[in-house]
Amino acid sequence: MSRFCVAGSLNIDLVTRTKRFPKQGETVQGESFSTFTGGKGANQAVALSKLGAETVMTGKLGNDIYAAQYMEYFRKLGISTEGITREETSTGIAVITVDENGENSIIIIPGANGRVDAAYIKEKKELIAKADFLLLQLEIPMEAVLEAARTAKAAGTEIIFDPAPAGNVPSELLKLVDIITPNETEAEALTGIRPDDEAGFAAAGKALTSKGVRTAVMKAGSRGAYIYEKGRLAHVAGFKVNTVDTTAAGDTFNAGLAYALGEGMELAGAVRFANAAAAISTTKHGAQDGMPSIDEVQNLLGF
Repeated sequence: MSRFCVAGSLNIDLVTRTKRFPKQGETVQGESFSTFTGGKGANQAVALSKLGAETVMTGKLGNDIYAAQYMEYFRKLGISTEGITREETSTGIAVITVDENGENSIIIIPGANGRVDAAYIKEKKELIAKADFLLLQLEIPMEAVLEAARTAKAAGTEIIFDPAPAGNVPSELLKLVDIITPNETEAEALTGIRPDDEAGFAAAGKALTSKGVRTAVMKAGSRGAYIYEKGRLAHVAGFKVNTVDTTAAGDTFNAGLAYALGEGMELAGAVRFANAAAAISTTKHGAQDGMPSIDEVQNLLGF
């Protein structure tokens, strides 16, 4: 069985549901409020665990009531917490608004996530080196992401990088990455090309691989995903489901992709598996509560 390490953020999601997003300066009435465990790093670790993967999380929590709850939750899921340290600060917070169409807007307060630095990653390097796959995102400082990628590359660990939230990414990091998984917005931020159609995805994929990335797997929401590798573009269709909340669908996609590759699937099949996992996650409320089991994914795929 393949082993997976996730280096990234751990947040508490404070979720408000409303019919529509407020305009600037406007107040609208919300319909409900809930608290969930989240963070892009932790989301990917939870999604992997729910699929049945052996997973270790590397990151930091604060010294508050949320941290203890998070650690216990991970233990119940079977996620290794040996890579998690608590800091004398708050746990990271994500303030999320979800409208009646299931779309979301998110504000991130880093908290302890902001204290994950290169020195900390070096302390945990054995966890990365022992893994077959390392999953990375951009909710911890770039120096930590870079150090984790360097460690993985030196150890022969496959690197799957989700360049989210969208922003500047050093060329050194892109040259270390095996598979990059941007959505349309993130692909545009990295390449200056908005992939609105097949030609756009091909151009964005070409630009990404020219920067040193081996393979670009570009997420396209309900349309599925586009693979650009060795100068060729391939489309892998998505799945039609009743969407109620898209929060963490991208994180579920990354976990599904890593899991399927770890199970020996070829890339197109792994992307189809990831599309199915992500689709199922949108049919339920909450970032991590909606993440599917391996049985749910296999049922959608018709296995």
